Amino acid sequence: MTVRTGKHILNPRVLSAVALAVAALCLFIPSCQGNTRQLPYNGTYGFRVVLENNPDAVDPTWDQVVAFLKADRTDEMEYVAADFMCGSFAQEVHNNAEKAGIRAAWVGIDLAGKQVGHAVNAFNTTDRGLVYTDSTGQTAQAYDMALLRPEAEGGSGDPTPGGDRVAYVDPGRELGFISLSANPSPEYAFYEDYRANSLDYEAKLKGYNDKVTAYNADVQEFNRWVGGTSFTAGSSEARRAAEWKRQLQASLRLLKSDEAGLDSEKAALGPIWKPMGTVSGINVSW
Repeated sequence: MTVRTGKHILNPRVLSAVALAVAALCLFIPSCQGNTRQLPYNGTYGFRVVLENNPDAVDPTWDQVVAFLKADRTDEMEYVAADFMCGSFAQEVHNNAEKAGIRAAWVGIDLAGKQVGHAVNAFNTTDRGLVYTDSTGQTAQAYDMALLRPEAEGGSGDPTPGGDRVAYVDPGRELGFISLSANPSPEYAFYEDYRANSLDYEAKLKGYNDKVTAYNADVQEFNRWVGGTSFTAGSSEARRAAEWKRQLQASLRLLKSDEAGLDSEKAALGPIWKPMGTVSGINVSW
């Protein structure tokens, strides 16, 4: 007698330089005609971050920022250690936004107690004020670096969730992120509620996995006990086998119900990102 389980039950979820002078840069950057700004940060291939500003760019609405980021493909670019990291992604988004007529900023963030910070973008929206976004790509190499990128938390089993994110930047508070797929608000209070919900989800997920582990062990024990055994109808062994089977089936129904609830919560949360640390300094460059 074998108790079969759903496909999601037997396998618990897994909770996954050389700097050129400005004059030299003008030889390679067509827009270097007074609207280009070089920052003291390393960007692509060891060169300084270079911002290409559009004098006709204007401050966008929040919805325009979201629409731009969803259309922009910067977050799909490959993260390459020492060559194309967070500062380069932020440079690309800035320059692409300015070309599209959207005024944007490159933002360097210092993190308390850490030698390496992070770089994101900012937009001075006409309806939500200053908002921050992060489009750093999450390729396999970025995930291995664990330096300049947020670390995706488990739940989906996918170590590279990727995608554009709202960044929540406030001195003295943790640097957090929410995927645009979760339809977030840029206000920090929204992030605090989201973070509490994500931690609650992960606690539930851990509890679910513990139940799955116990259930699988019980199934294996049951199969060992009934395997190759013939029970006499009405015997105490037959009654015990039948009752044990009913208990396993009841446990399986509860686990499937829990799984459905977790799936719903995870869909609402989107990819979950751990905070990178506490913001100790912000340098906004337009």
